[in-house]
This record gives sequence, C-alpha cells and structure tokens, in this order.
Amino acid sequence: MKPTLFTFLVCAAAMFCLPDFGLAAASSTPEMIPAPAIVINPDTYYPLDEVLYLEGLAAPEALVEVRLQSPGAKPLLFTIKSDARGEWVLAEKIPLKTGEWEARARTIDARNKSMVSEWSNPRIFKAVASGVSIGGINIKFATLTLVIIVLMIGGAIVIFYFDRRVRKLKTEILNKEIAEAKDSVRRGFTQIRQNLMEELQLLQVRQNLSSEELVRKEQLMRNLENLESAMQNEIDDIKKEV
Repeated sequence: MKPTLFTFLVCAAAMFCLPDFGLAAASSTPEMIPAPAIVINPDTYYPLDEVLYLEGLAAPEALVEVRLQSPGAKPLLFTIKSDARGEWVLAEKIPLKTGEWEARARTIDARNKSMVSEWSNPRIFKAVASGVSIGGINIKFATLTLVIIVLMIGGAIVIFYFDRRVRKLKTEILNKEIAEAKDSVRRGFTQIRQNLMEELQLLQVRQNLSSEELVRKEQLMRNLENLESAMQNEIDDIKKEV
C-alpha cells in the first residue's frame, strides 16, 4: 500500500518534534534547596561568660551548617539538625576572639550531601573579651583584678614584716655597738681615773704639801671631774655617730 499524504505528514511531524522533546528533557534541572534563616542571634557575645545562642528556620529534619567568620580568623563550622517543624538551635560555649563576627547558615540535603543551599543573609554580632587566657586557662578580668589586689596586699604585708625585722635587727646591732663602745670608753677612762686617784691619794697622805703640790692636787681634782664629764660626752657622741 502506498503511503498516503496524511501518513507522510504525521511521520514528518513526529520526526520534527522528537529532538525538541529530548532537549526539553535534558534541560530540566532539579529543584534548588531553600536557604535557611537565622532568626535569633546576640548583638554582643562574651566568650568567657556566656553560651553563643543562634536560632533559625530551615526545611524540616534537614542538616543545617552554620559558619562563623571574622576578618583574619579561620571560619568555624557547626552542623545542626532541624526538627520536624524546621526549627534549629546552636547553643555552644565558643572561645571567639574579640571583634565583629558574621554568622551564616545553609541547608545540606540529608540524603545527598552534595546538594546544598545558598548561604543565608549574614547576621553580625560582636565578641567582647571579659578576661584573658594564660597558659590555656581563661581568667576573667574581675578575678584577675582580685588576684592582683591580693598579691599587692600580700606584698605590702611581706614588705612591712621585713622592714620591721630589719629595723629590729638594726636596733639590736646598734645597741650592741653602743654597749661595746661604752665598755671600751669606760675601761679607758677608768684606767685614767685610777691613775689620777692614785696620784691624788699620794698627795693626800702627805701632811705638809708645798704650794706646788697643793696646786697639783687641785688640778688633779678638776681633771677627775672633767674626765667623768668627758666620758659621758664621748658615750653620747658614739650614739650619734652610730
């Protein structure tokens, strides 16, 4: 049977339409995963005192990746799973450096982890230091201030104690030096006084004294009085010098 004009037209139309159909099928793309949203974030975060709390919405029971980024710092990534209502929460104590931080989130397909959404709009918050880290130990400024005050008070007590000890020791040494000086001066003057007394006694024993001897006797008496006065003055001078 010869093909009719109608059959020819139908076949030609089919051949013409097939390439369009294949192109349409090939050009179809899978549906994009919607980006999550960060609903709650802090304006200011104190790493030593608080827990960083972020809350948002995503697809139900989806994996949510949260990225924290700051200029000059390595980005921090956290993965959370949303609940049946699509709500997710990040609540962790994170030691962030001081400065402004940017928080973004994106959804990861739980069945095909190569499929991810775009990053959400950034939420900015500021990390404020309330202490210092010494040897890996975080110390708050209030605690550090208290430690410094205690050390200052302790140092003042130690200085006062040793000052008292030094003063006491100095006084003991001074008294010892004065006592030794007194004893040395006393022995010297005692010897001189003894010589004068012996000479004076010899003059007193004699009955008839010449005018020169009487003058000598009076001179010895004055020398004896001056000697005792001089001895006391020397002791006082030793105290001043020491």
